[in-house]
Amino acid sequence: SCGAGSRRLRAAAMAGFVRELERRAGPALRLEQRAAGGVGCVVWDAALVLAKFLETGACPLARRHVLELGAGTGAVGIMAATLGANVTVTDLEELQELLLVNIENNKHLVTGSVRAKVLKWGEDVTEFQPPPDYILMADCIYYEESLEPLLKTLKDLTGPDTCVLCCYEQRTMGKNPEIERKYFELLQRDFELERIPLDRHDEEYRSADIHIVNIHRKCTVGPQ
Repeated sequence: SCGAGSRRLRAAAMAGFVRELERRAGPALRLEQRAAGGVGCVVWDAALVLAKFLETGACPLARRHVLELGAGTGAVGIMAATLGANVTVTDLEELQELLLVNIENNKHLVTGSVRAKVLKWGEDVTEFQPPPDYILMADCIYYEESLEPLLKTLKDLTGPDTCVLCCYEQRTMGKNPEIERKYFELLQRDFELERIPLDRHDEEYRSADIHIVNIHRKCTVGPQ
């Protein structure tokens, strides 16, 4: 579970090992991590919280088209695929090998489908059209320079019915609060935001400083 103080330490200690993520029905997901290679290579707490929230059944995933942005180890997208979704997990080129390993390790648990593709925020998203039913994001807000490309990608990918689930850990160090504030300010120009109350998160995998936000495109009326 996400007990407060030791969470980050445990994530660091696990780096380079297999992280098991329990499932309500059936065997745990087995997720390889990498000790070196930057932020994408460990299963962050926000990914655990979002993956376990999907298991609550709050969002019907069976046969839905799901895209994960900044997938890292693929934990969230692979969990969605075990719940019957047809999932594309996306990240940079250097994370494809890790994503493929984790897809392979868990393919016997998948009841939908899952594949990995390169998607660099801010670049062309034609190959990911039509818009998915769901876009999943866990801990994607940490670099100021990535905010604009991420928002462009979100705008380019979402249709009027796309539900974006964004899970993030609220961080108080350094520039984090400022980056977070700027991100939500920019997001609200084009999207409606609704925070999912803590009591609707998985009862074990939840933490007061980890938030899940449900995001939809604003309705536009008349000519564009």
